[in-house]
Amino acid sequence: MSDSTRPVTSSSTEIKRLLAIAERDLGQARIGNLHLDTRFSLAYSAALQLATVILRIHGIRIRKVGFHQHTFAELRTQLPAEMQAFGDYFDRARRKRNAAFYDQVNVVSESDVNDLIQQVETFQAWVTSEAKQRKLA
Repeated sequence: MSDSTRPVTSSSTEIKRLLAIAERDLGQARIGNLHLDTRFSLAYSAALQLATVILRIHGIRIRKVGFHQHTFAELRTQLPAEMQAFGDYFDRARRKRNAAFYDQVNVVSESDVNDLIQQVETFQAWVTSEAKQRKLA
């Protein structure tokens, strides 16, 4: 645990709720007639929910200050070596999402959106499998 985290006990209800939110956001990100920045933000939100699932499985809750940044930093410490690239990828998406959300419009391309959706889909399959193995989903 670090200064940005605290221990937590999670339940299958919480894990299922987070997985459902991720599925909803990912589904919305696939809607082609939404603005690209919006689609990217929705796919990013799905990634954040899935990262939170992994942290909850490991008994970790991120404190509110710097939640997004600390979530992906902590995620990297909880992933097996072959999955750690997702933590780095989603952290880069976090920075791009911040620019699109707070600074300017038309930050992301269709390629950025499609790549993020694909990465989230792959990560989602792995996270769901991990939750099911632990009988939490």
